[in-house]
Amino acid sequence: MLSFAREAWPLVLPPLVIGIMGIFGARSWNSVALLVGGVFLCVLALAILLFFRDPHRVPPPDQNSVAAPADGVVVEIETLADGRKFVAIFLSVFNVHVNRSPFSGTVKSVVERPGTYRHANSRDGAQGNARIDVELESSYGLIRFSQLSGFVARKISCRVRTGEMLNTGDRFGLIYFGSRMEVELPATAVITATLGQVTKAGETVIAQFPIRSS
Repeated sequence: MLSFAREAWPLVLPPLVIGIMGIFGARSWNSVALLVGGVFLCVLALAILLFFRDPHRVPPPDQNSVAAPADGVVVEIETLADGRKFVAIFLSVFNVHVNRSPFSGTVKSVVERPGTYRHANSRDGAQGNARIDVELESSYGLIRFSQLSGFVARKISCRVRTGEMLNTGDRFGLIYFGSRMEVELPATAVITATLGQVTKAGETVIAQFPIRSS
């Protein structure tokens, strides 16, 4: 059964209610304009609702796998100067927008950073757009994942707080109408994602940590 993120309803209900009122009002007033307007608002509400679909996902079975935090396309893979690994995923307006934790651990910090609202797949947008950074203390070290706003996406929902526990694939937030997510992993992580790869949040494995010997 298809479910929807709770953030959808404040955006969906107003046009839906007004649209339904317009359709019923059109019958009473015999108004074609009111009917057309009502139908348009109902269709708009349905389109908005589809942006907030929240399908069931099955996380990777092994505990050393890092899952994609978002649906989209892998647009950047880097090894940073300190050896940490970096993966960026771009979300279009047609992707599922619900974000999921890439790994298990305890939330160490949640920091909201103001910025611009440029195209999230541009260099300026990636560096300067408004964002929320979440740091997760995992069994392999510190993992940072970031929700970035974009030209269309100007609102970010982050549901977690410092001290909360997250498991791989747990829902933790949502970026409105697409944008970009970034993940920074400890140097021991081995990236398995490839540029251009299509990802599913909570399911697609983008990296793995070495299996510890017992």
